Amino acid sequence: MSSKRSKNNLENKVDLESSLTSKSEEKKLRQVLISNMFSSKVGESSKCEIKPSTTMSSRKDNLMIKRTILGVEVVLPIEPYRCQMVVMSKVIKAINEGQNCLLESPTGTGKTLALLCSSLAWQKREEGQKSIYDTPTVDVEDCYVTLSKKRKEILDDSIESDRIVGNEKKLKLDVSEAVVGVVTESHRENQITVTKGVQSKSDNQEMLDNLQVQVSMMVDCSLPIIYYGARTHKQLEQVVQEFSKTVYAENALMTILSSREHSCIKDFDIKRWPSKNDMCRGCTKNQNSSDSETSCVYYDNHKLLKHSTLPRAFSLETLLSVGRKKKACPYYAARKMAAVAHIVFCPYSYLIEPAIRKSMQINLENNVVIIDEAHNIEDICREAATFTFTKLQMENALKEMKAASSFRFANDEAIDYITYLQTSLEEWCLWFANQKPLLDNQPRNGAASEYAWDVHQFVETLNNHSIGQKQYPEFNKHAGIFCKKFRDDPRLLVGITQSTNTIIENLDTVLGYLFRNSGTCMDDYKPILVRKIESYDASYNHNWRKSNFEQKVLPESLSLTLCCLNPAVLFASVLSSRCVVLASGTLTPMASLHSELGTHFTHAVSATYEISKDRVWVGSLKSGTSGEKICCISKYTSVSNVQDDLGEMVYGVCDVTPHGVLCFLPSYRLMNLLVKRWRYSHLWERLEAKKHVFVESTHMKTHVNMMKAFDNCVGTDRGALLLAVYRGKVAEGMDFKDHQARAVIAIGIPYPSKDRAVEEKMKYNDKYSKNRNLLNGREWLKIQAYRALNQAVGRVMRHVGDWGGVLLVDSRYQEPQYSEHLAQWVKDLLGKNHHDFNSLFKSDAGLRAFMERKKNEE
Repeated sequence: MSSKRSKNNLENKVDLESSLTSKSEEKKLRQVLISNMFSSKVGESSKCEIKPSTTMSSRKDNLMIKRTILGVEVVLPIEPYRCQMVVMSKVIKAINEGQNCLLESPTGTGKTLALLCSSLAWQKREEGQKSIYDTPTVDVEDCYVTLSKKRKEILDDSIESDRIVGNEKKLKLDVSEAVVGVVTESHRENQITVTKGVQSKSDNQEMLDNLQVQVSMMVDCSLPIIYYGARTHKQLEQVVQEFSKTVYAENALMTILSSREHSCIKDFDIKRWPSKNDMCRGCTKNQNSSDSETSCVYYDNHKLLKHSTLPRAFSLETLLSVGRKKKACPYYAARKMAAVAHIVFCPYSYLIEPAIRKSMQINLENNVVIIDEAHNIEDICREAATFTFTKLQMENALKEMKAASSFRFANDEAIDYITYLQTSLEEWCLWFANQKPLLDNQPRNGAASEYAWDVHQFVETLNNHSIGQKQYPEFNKHAGIFCKKFRDDPRLLVGITQSTNTIIENLDTVLGYLFRNSGTCMDDYKPILVRKIESYDASYNHNWRKSNFEQKVLPESLSLTLCCLNPAVLFASVLSSRCVVLASGTLTPMASLHSELGTHFTHAVSATYEISKDRVWVGSLKSGTSGEKICCISKYTSVSNVQDDLGEMVYGVCDVTPHGVLCFLPSYRLMNLLVKRWRYSHLWERLEAKKHVFVESTHMKTHVNMMKAFDNCVGTDRGALLLAVYRGKVAEGMDFKDHQARAVIAIGIPYPSKDRAVEEKMKYNDKYSKNRNLLNGREWLKIQAYRALNQAVGRVMRHVGDWGGVLLVDSRYQEPQYSEHLAQWVKDLLGKNHHDFNSLFKSDAGLRAFMERKKNEE
């Protein structure tokens, strides 16, 4: 297709430079533009060619499964399950009607493939319905005149497709925008393409041929973009793998967005730069200049990374690999490709956090948002709308503002808002100093003491320092200008680093939430002041008298946390999209999502999945080798006898299970406690003789290396055991197919740790349970636990042909109130299959019997 496009361009070249030399020639070109815009034929021997948008070709019919759903032809690479048909029907209906949708589909049911195929099929149908004759009338002459004025800039910059050189301003048409530059891919919107040769600027220069200028008509009927978000890049990698299997990957242009931390391939000098963000801004400071290179060769070459030089479906790893080969920046390349992409993959924090959306230039309005693995969406929204500021951060930001003020000549244009923000930061530093006495009489919990305000009293303290509700509109104005200037060209803000910009941006964001709608959202926040002794050692409590301890001077930090208790505060910003689809294997109870996220999901479905009982075994363990009940709460798990019982249980499961075993624990604390005990009792040696043993790490690099080693060992005769925690990297989103997880051991019920944020959230829900239809605090806490549990258990079944066993380790599962929130398929298979240690491995209904039966079948 690309070679054919180039051939057409060569046949239809226009010497735009010479055409602009006289008014008569201008008129001729205007006539050509107008006649071709409404020409009924494409490819006539005209000077301007109307190009239709890219169409999605299909594979041979015998390699595709076609299903027509609500008038949309959906093509799949496999025969769809019934539950996939249900999911696709809901997605298409929701997008068609511009309404929101909740989709719960058990793990292993092809949910991701269903989401991709249905949304892309709908997009393809929409693309086929768009034609140039549907385009509203535009003032072509005005467009041409504007192009004439911008002639020099067009000639100087023949590369960018999403901005005009230098000032990045877009040309305004009556009902659309024209974006000047070269694109190598046809965009989804109706387009006008002008192909021209360029007269050299000097006698020594050769004629420049094949210089393409494209004006993309971004009209009201433009094709909606699909934004597909998952929690982590590892999950996105799996989504892209599914995308690559579809027919739509042949023509639907994609990109994958990530932060500089993940996608910057330039060597980072920690001694020179505070962060990769600062390094990037410092090294690409000439990025808005059309006639000079930057000090980053990767940025200068980022245009070499594009759809035509990458696979049709590419992961972040592939993008980085090709970027290194071409010495081209993956970060900027991915963002440029987003301008012409049909589908954009990214971590879903990029979609729900306004600051990141602004930074990545993501516009959700009228586009389709799909958030996969959305069972944590409430927590993610609350955490993203929660901000912590330290006194030290404020002081450092103030120093930079003062330094910037001293560069009056360099920062002349910015001096007004720098001066204003400097005054605000001075008041914040004074505020911290004045609030510190509130902590003097507060009890110390280890190294920290806390003071929590009623939010209205807190706002009053801000008002007293002239940084409160009355002053916020002015602060918002100056902060907005400052942050935009910093993003656009940090050269205008000499002496300012990324960390200071982040402080200003975060202050502006959270105060905006607090004072939204004249302060009606204040109760959605809990302000907490915390003093922490940085080098605190718990042994001081025993070795020092209180007076001696207090006399010993230790460094301390002072911080303010504005804790968000209502996820709807943040989620509201996503609702400008055409449709929001939240999907996961565990969304139950769905009613709480409506109330917690403050929006109505018109379409909701919990797809059922018939799992054959001969392929999955689910049971619980109520007692260990000692005969004592196993109740996995900290009071009991800290006892050595219980730890030994848990160790014998894990060894027993490893003994009867081939290949891979996953064991999930409620916390890293318990995991470390058990490992220490098992090493002491020599059980660890027995485990290692039975399986290769791996322990989940909190460090990303260590985790990646550990998972590679696990993959290498799990397929051997000896197999592998992996100890992990609920809500960790292993428990959510990772794919353990077939022999990688023949058994999942789920120890305990993973209730969230009752820290201050959880306690305040429970109080908040108790307060508003009736008025806002929220779950009460205890029920909310239970739901958080079981969503994490169900996610971990779901690692055992990844497709219809998979098999394995699930062992729930806790005596409480015998009681109905502790099994009611299990995933439906787990609850159905569990029934009354509760065991003691002996029956687990000796009865016909036990785990050993199941494993031996499956091994014999294989």
